[in-house]
Amino acid sequence: MRSISNYIRLATNGLFGNAIRVPQGASESGGAVSGAARLARLARLAGGPRGATRYPGGATRDPGGATRGPRDATRPRLRDIAGCRRGVAAIEFALLATPFLTLVFGFIAVSTVFYTWSTMQNAAQYAAMLVATGQITSLSTGTISSSNNTATTQCSSSLTSTEAEYYACSSLPSWATFSVTTTETCSVPSVEVSVSVNGSAAAIVDFFGIFAGTTLTSNATVMKEGSCP
Repeated sequence: MRSISNYIRLATNGLFGNAIRVPQGASESGGAVSGAARLARLARLAGGPRGATRYPGGATRDPGGATRGPRDATRPRLRDIAGCRRGVAAIEFALLATPFLTLVFGFIAVSTVFYTWSTMQNAAQYAAMLVATGQITSLSTGTISSSNNTATTQCSSSLTSTEAEYYACSSLPSWATFSVTTTETCSVPSVEVSVSVNGSAAAIVDFFGIFAGTTLTSNATVMKEGSCP
């Protein structure tokens, strides 16, 4: 009897490490671990149902007669997948990232556009007032006259302080290219200054094309004082 128990102990230790220990001197029928108990524990450790018979190679036969192949330890069970919480934060972030970033960048774009438009309006009014009061008498195309009373140019460093467009461009943001049109009308003595810019350029971070294809325009009209050319 001792040789049988030693053989079972060596076999189980070789298959499952120290998972099952058969005490030295235990008999197959009346020892600490009976033969039926050893088979049941072997079946449970191998992944088979209670009472299943284990065959070489890992296959088992359950009491109903069905033969099962060896269970792949690396393949997760369905209940393990359903109860797994790993990667939940990554999935939640992926679902919420797009609407969250749309709100963030949309808020930045709208705020920047309103700031740019406000600056454009102030610059246009300032330039129109200087021309209307006679403090500035030249445009980018030359001295204001009956034949040279309107001009359109882009804001650049080539403008000088004697030109009306210089003052319309001096306080504008540097992240966009602005266009200025200055017109002096003598039929109804007035000076009109118009500043325009591309909407996406004014928004800076218009990643989602909220202002794509739009043009922001600010107009300022001031009554002409004194003589009109």
